[in-house]
Amino acid sequence: MDIKITKLEKKYGSLQVLSIDDLIFERGKSYGVIGPNGAGKTTLFKCMTNIITDYQGDVKINNVSVRDDNSILFNLGIVLDGASVYKERTGWFNIEYFSGLRGEFDVNKAEALARELNISEFLGRKVKTYSYGTIKKLILLIALLHDPKILILDEPFRGLDAETVDWFKFYLKKMTSEGMTLIISSHVKSDIETLCEEVVILKNGEKVQQLSLAEMEDKKIRDIDTSNQEAFLVILEDMNYYSKVLSNGCVRLDIEDVRWSEVKERLNEQDIEILEMKKVTLLDNHLNGGNN
Repeated sequence: MDIKITKLEKKYGSLQVLSIDDLIFERGKSYGVIGPNGAGKTTLFKCMTNIITDYQGDVKINNVSVRDDNSILFNLGIVLDGASVYKERTGWFNIEYFSGLRGEFDVNKAEALARELNISEFLGRKVKTYSYGTIKKLILLIALLHDPKILILDEPFRGLDAETVDWFKFYLKKMTSEGMTLIISSHVKSDIETLCEEVVILKNGEKVQQLSLAEMEDKKIRDIDTSNQEAFLVILEDMNYYSKVLSNGCVRLDIEDVRWSEVKERLNEQDIEILEMKKVTLLDNHLNGGNN
């Protein structure tokens, strides 16, 4: 199933938190949605799943508006960072309850997933006794139980052990190979690189870019340290060459700029040595809140 978003706008009072003209997630593809904190990622996911309904514009799944017919959402699974379940009830109660909202409950599959996630022994206990990681596993189990056609994950691996993360990534790859559409938000580069084909970059609630990971790897962004950073910055400022000073003192810039050769000449003229030039993909840049 695919998702088409048009003219999506969401405000909290006078604050505009989303303004996306168009965005398409195609069936069977895997997408990473990235951007700095406050970029609008979680709000976008909530609009896509009717958790938030007071937005302008339209969200359609297979050409069906989710606001006009929310039964289309039965085909969708979502795990939001910080999502909760009924903590005064058992794990089994939560599984049966949330599965029942979709009109079905496959106990055999639930037991199989619980074994894979190593939480079988906890399901008869109240959720309030669970660790954060065990609650996260329970929520993931509920999201996966009905074989969603679309799966939306917001920071899904936070709080999980390495073994569970590896299993979950393998499971997700299998599901996308079978036609599921995967949409994931994560600040961890390896999560995006191992799971996603395309990346949607959000900033201040707007879609900045939508690129394939292969296209991102072709960019030539570098973190540069020189023997005289102060003079280096003066040269860049004099040439109106966009750059960003990082917390470690390195200067981040795009060496595809035609003026880069002139910058190097001026560094040589002033006997300024380039001590380190570290490659940075566009993915690194945006996961760290960069602007290039």
